[in-house]
This record gives sequence, C-alpha cells and structure tokens, in this order.
Amino acid sequence: MMLLARIEVISLSLGAGYLAIGFVIAWLLSRRRHSPTVALGALACWPLLLPLLRQPPPRSAGRGPLVARIEAAVDSLRDAMADPAAVELDLPADLDRLVAELERADERLAMVDRLVRQIGAHGPATPAVAEGLAQLQRARETTTAEIEAVLDGMVQLRLQIGLRSLAGNSVPIRERLRDLRARLAAIDELAAMELHA
Repeated sequence: MMLLARIEVISLSLGAGYLAIGFVIAWLLSRRRHSPTVALGALACWPLLLPLLRQPPPRSAGRGPLVARIEAAVDSLRDAMADPAAVELDLPADLDRLVAELERADERLAMVDRLVRQIGAHGPATPAVAEGLAQLQRARETTTAEIEAVLDGMVQLRLQIGLRSLAGNSVPIRERLRDLRARLAAIDELAAMELHA
C-alpha cells in the first residue's frame, strides 16, 4: 500500500515536471514567433520540438518596407558567422533577438504606411489631422533612418568578423551586436521625441 502511494506521488511529480517543461518550451517557441499550433504542441511532445529552439526564428508574415534589405543583411551576416574561418563565433541567440527586433520595427513601419494611406484616402484633412500626419511621417523617417543605421552596422559587423579571423579575439563581436540592439531599442524614444517636438 505504501509502495503504491509512493509510486503515485512519483508519477504525479514526473507528470507535473514534464508539463512544466512543456509550458516553458511552449512559451519560448511562441516568443520566437512559431505558430500557436507548434507552441501548443510543446505541451504534449516538447522533447521532439527542442531542435526548433536552436534554429533561427521563422520569418515574420508581416512584410515591411525594409524587409528585403533586412533579409539580405541577416543572411549575409549568418553566412559570415557560419564560415569555418570565423572560429568560435557562436552568437545565435543575440543575432536572433536582433533580427526579431528589426522585423518588429519594420512591421511598425508597414503599419504606419497603411495608416497614412488610409487617412490620406479620405480626402483633404483638417489642419489638426494634417499636423498629426506630418508628425507621424517625421517619426517614421527617424525610425527608418535608425533601422538603416543598424543594417549598416550589420555590414560593419561582417567586416569585424573578418578582422577577428585574422587577429584572434581582439575584436568585440558580441559587444557590437549588443550595441546594435541598444540602438534599435532607442528607436521608440526617438520617435516619441519626434512626436512631441
């Protein structure tokens, strides 16, 4: 009787642990922009979905105005990082976060473009609406310039990877990637300053 009670407690503990790990994997998959079906599948069969955490997140369905340039910059940077001469360069999580932030910023640009088109389609705007549109377009231009600066930084990062392959560990690749992410994070502040100007 006592043995059955212990087996039951152990079984419940193992089941709860399996389910808890499934919740964590499902949450991680959803944050990496996998479909809800895939993320929910982790609750039942998370060991089979673990390899998805090591792959780059799927491309976003939203297509912003800079999507082609973002994809080209990311693909080129991934190629440079995967080159055998780029020894001991393992930054997939940092790069994945940068790519996800770039895609989100690009999606916001697409949303702003849709808003401007929709509001402009209603004919002549009142002075207040026209001023709001002008502010929104200035904020959009600031955001676009910052995204393009980050993309230029990714090209510079590829050059630094080349330098690192020649000079060893003297080039701070990871720090440069974090700087690019910080610059992207500042976009919201710049846009807010533009809207309040």
